[in-house]
Amino acid sequence: MALATNLNRRGAVYYWRRRVPATFAFATGANWLKLSLRTREPVRARFLAAQLDATAAELFMTTLPDAITREQLATLFRKALLGHEAKLDRVAAFARQEPDFDPAAEMAAEQAMGWSYRVASSRGVNGRLTEDDRAAMAKAGLAEAEIACVGDCLDAMRRSGALAPSQARIREIVEEIGALPTPGNVARAEPIYLRALGEALLRTRDRFVLDALPYEDLMADLGTEAGENASEQPVAEPIVAVVDPITASSVPLPIASKGSPLAPASTSIVTIEAIGGRLIAEKRQDRDWDDKTCRQAEFIFTLFGRFLREEHGLTDLAGLRQTHCDAFDGFLRGLFTSVGKSPKDKDRPIRELRQISEAKKPGERGLASGTRNRHLTFLGQALVRARKAGVIIDAGVSLAEFRARKKKRGRDQRPTLPSSALATFFSLPVFTGCRDWDDIHTTGTELFHRAAYFGPMLAHYTGMRREEFCALSVDDVVTTNGEHPYLHVCFNAFGRVKNAQSVRNLAVHPELIRLGFLDYVVAVHRLGHKRVFPDLFSPSTRSLLGDRLYDELRPAFTMAEFTTHQVRHFFGNALKQQRVAEEFRADLLGHGGKSETTERYCNPIGISLQLEELMKLPILTAHLVPRPTRLVPWVERGEIPPWSRAFRQRSVSRSVRTCSASRS
Repeated sequence: MALATNLNRRGAVYYWRRRVPATFAFATGANWLKLSLRTREPVRARFLAAQLDATAAELFMTTLPDAITREQLATLFRKALLGHEAKLDRVAAFARQEPDFDPAAEMAAEQAMGWSYRVASSRGVNGRLTEDDRAAMAKAGLAEAEIACVGDCLDAMRRSGALAPSQARIREIVEEIGALPTPGNVARAEPIYLRALGEALLRTRDRFVLDALPYEDLMADLGTEAGENASEQPVAEPIVAVVDPITASSVPLPIASKGSPLAPASTSIVTIEAIGGRLIAEKRQDRDWDDKTCRQAEFIFTLFGRFLREEHGLTDLAGLRQTHCDAFDGFLRGLFTSVGKSPKDKDRPIRELRQISEAKKPGERGLASGTRNRHLTFLGQALVRARKAGVIIDAGVSLAEFRARKKKRGRDQRPTLPSSALATFFSLPVFTGCRDWDDIHTTGTELFHRAAYFGPMLAHYTGMRREEFCALSVDDVVTTNGEHPYLHVCFNAFGRVKNAQSVRNLAVHPELIRLGFLDYVVAVHRLGHKRVFPDLFSPSTRSLLGDRLYDELRPAFTMAEFTTHQVRHFFGNALKQQRVAEEFRADLLGHGGKSETTERYCNPIGISLQLEELMKLPILTAHLVPRPTRLVPWVERGEIPPWSRAFRQRSVSRSVRTCSASRS
């Protein structure tokens, strides 16, 4: 319990604890200074704490960095005002070229924004219009309608975050005037900076009413020169050509949309959906993104755009601020975890998404860190594309600060399997004998060659990722090129690989051959199937093939307490324990090289050398007896899977037709 400032008691003894300034914290590595007062008497403790407070205040104040001076603040005001005026002059020049240019409307908008910045300078960026402010505006000659316009503009700028200045810009200008950009100096400079922006906007007559040049004086000077020339050459008639300096080609493009309270006028509004659509089209054309990645990107672009419009009234990307990104990150952290699984989610308003999230259990709310990072990656790429297109986005906008950091080492995030767990898994009924094709977890005499049988073996003996072996094509199993068969892992019509480094050739382990994998592929191919595992495919769903495999093997995984990806971890660890070189393991696992030597100037490990290394893996299926190839019945008949939605719909239609025929 605190008895006085910086005074606390732990147990029976009092101690003094005080936060130290940032400079001290940086030098010492500690944010707090704590001393035991070695007393149990509260009166004595208060006296000692007061003495320490006084000493600390004197010490810290004499060693703090120099505060920004009034002269430096005045310099900052002039510098910010002139810089913003120059920017407004350039924007006004382009505004005059618009077909619907209205000087009165432009002046009214700039006047409202100027007074809004004045209010923010004195009352903070979250301040509101007071009666004193209204009186000051009335005294300055503003009508009631104009004052109301200022109030609306202030509210709109506050909601959108446009009032909050770029902290990076303030730190930069503080450094330019010779002061240290400490938090205290930046805080003192912020209202001065806002006032400078406001005063620059309020000098709107200089841009839209007054002449850009003293034309009368220029004409008088030209007339005098013409008279002198005429006296010398009476036949010549002077021709005067005046170049408008405002329309020079060096003027940069405008920075924001017309009519918006966020910034001066521009010719168009650029939305996140429009930029995202262009990015998706380019990535698809360059074959950098597949259909799934494009769908994921489109979903987050649509969600972010709807969030900005519905929650902040913001459409133009030029008005994006860091506060909007912070609010969206908070929205993702409270969003229900299954968002996007339903096609309806794409069109739901933000309010409805919040209502669904609130109705979920706490464990079903909040997107995982990996999902949030993926969304932030897509949005970051869209912002880069927008800047490439010439959209001026606030330099203070950064999504990197919202990315979730990994708190564990990579090897600790998912522990490596013990070989005993994997041996137990390969002893389950799906591998030794089950009751039927749709009851693979009950012991029996039947054995079916399918993804549930060969998939985990491929993960163990080749180190393939789940989606890599689930999406294998029969053409990817190569038996006629070289002395030993291999698998060509690549992008194909049925699935994708993680990245370009994942494209590779993998030798088929002799244990897979012994258990009939090649015979199984031949049998599937003879029936006309193009997929190695047609039992995973349904024409009525776009779900991952690996998800279907996981659903089939879920009871077995639960019993053995691991997943298919952990089998891949076991593969890498088993080779490492056998002293297989890291470069060889990277080739087998589909990882890129770490240097120019290993990545650019070397071919991947050959098939024959792969066999030597793969034979170092523990043979955990030695107890399994090879059996003649036997496919799942509906795969053998070439039918759609009975668990698919298409099969159920067909069954319902057939029942309806049968019922109708019987009634007729």
